[in-house]
Amino acid sequence: MFENYAWFEDLPNENLEVYEPNLKLFFEVMLERQLIWKRRFIEKKERPWTNNKIFQDSKFTNVYRELDRNSQWQIKNIILDDTLDLRNLIWKMMVFRFFNNPETFMFEAKGKVIQGSLFGEVIKSGLKQAESNEDLISATKWKNGIPDYEEYDEDEFSRFIAGIRSSGKNPYTTAYLINSQATPGQPRDYCYTRVVIPTLHKKMDELINVVQNAKQPEDIIEYLKTLPAVADFIAHEFYQDFTYIQRYTNREFMKFDQNDFTNVGPGASIGIRLIYPNLKTVREQKQAIYRLKDIADEYLKKIGRKNGDLFPYLSWDKKNGEYFTFTSDDLDSGDVDASELVYTGITLHQIEMWLCEFQKYWKMMIGKGKQRSKFVPKSTEIIKK
Repeated sequence: MFENYAWFEDLPNENLEVYEPNLKLFFEVMLERQLIWKRRFIEKKERPWTNNKIFQDSKFTNVYRELDRNSQWQIKNIILDDTLDLRNLIWKMMVFRFFNNPETFMFEAKGKVIQGSLFGEVIKSGLKQAESNEDLISATKWKNGIPDYEEYDEDEFSRFIAGIRSSGKNPYTTAYLINSQATPGQPRDYCYTRVVIPTLHKKMDELINVVQNAKQPEDIIEYLKTLPAVADFIAHEFYQDFTYIQRYTNREFMKFDQNDFTNVGPGASIGIRLIYPNLKTVREQKQAIYRLKDIADEYLKKIGRKNGDLFPYLSWDKKNGEYFTFTSDDLDSGDVDASELVYTGITLHQIEMWLCEFQKYWKMMIGKGKQRSKFVPKSTEIIKK
C-alpha cells in the first residue's frame, strides 16, 4: 500500500501488534503540542514556546481543533452569537466551513469587479484596473459577514465571491477543499456559488430535521454526503462543528458528541500503521482509535509526571464566556467539578485528528517528510465572549 513512498522502509514490522516506541511518541508529541498552546496563550510567554525543533519550524494543528484559527473565528463570530435563530446558526456555520477562510467574511470592498473574473479565473495584477459596471460587495453588508438565510441571493453571493477573486485574493483555504467534480469542467468558484451553497440553502430545513432526529451519528454523516461535493472528510468536519453547539452554548441541536463517532482518514490510517502495524482493515483501525482514546489520559498523565508538566485539558466556561484549563490532578482532587464539563478527557475526534498530525511529525523526524508550512504566529489572543 505504501511501497512507493521513501518512508516505507522505516515503517515498523507489519507483524507487530503494537510498536511501543511510536505509541509513546504519539502521546509525547500530543502533550508537547498542547503545552505549546498553553505557554503561548495562557502563560503569555515569548517565543520559543518549545525546544522541539520540528514544532519550532513547522505548522501543526492544535490538539483541540477548536483552537485553530479558522474554528476560533467560527466560534466567536457565529456560534457564540445568541441572536441567531437555529436555522441561521447552522446555515452560517456551514457556509463558513465550506470556504474555511475568515478573510472571505471580513472582506472590505474597494473598486469594481473585473471583467471576466466572475467564476474564478486567476486575475493577474496587471488586470486590476480593468473596468466593470459591477460594484464589489463588502462582507460587512451582512451580519457575521454571511447573508442571513432569508436574505441570501445566489446572484449576489456569486458576485461577492467574484469580487474577492478580482481583488487578487483566494476566497477559501486549501485545508477543506471540496470536490469540484460535482460540476465537471467548471471552475471551483462556479461549483461553490452556483451549486454547493444554493443546494445547501434549499436543503437547510431538511438537514436540521435529519440531524435532530438521527438515531445514530452515521445517519447524519450519510445525509451530509448527499450534498454536492461533500465526501467523508468534509462531512466529518461538519459533524465536529455541530458538537461545538453543545460545548459552547445552551442550545439543543445534535444529541451526539465527539465520542460517539469517528472516521479513519488517510493520514490517520498511516498513524495507526505506525503504532499498531498489523491492523489492516478500516474496522480494525477504527477500533484502534477507540483503544488509543481509552489509554490516552493515563498515558498523558504518566508522561506529564515524568516531564514535570501535566497535559492541560481545555474547557469552556459558558457562564463567564471564557476558556479555562485543568489537569488530571485537578480532577482527582476535586478542584474542578467534572459535572460542569462537556468533556473531561481526550475524545475520539482528537485521537483521529492527532494520528494524522503524528504521521506527518514522524516523517519529518526521520527526514523523509514533505516540508510543512512554516510556522508563523498570527494571533496572540483566544476568544472570550
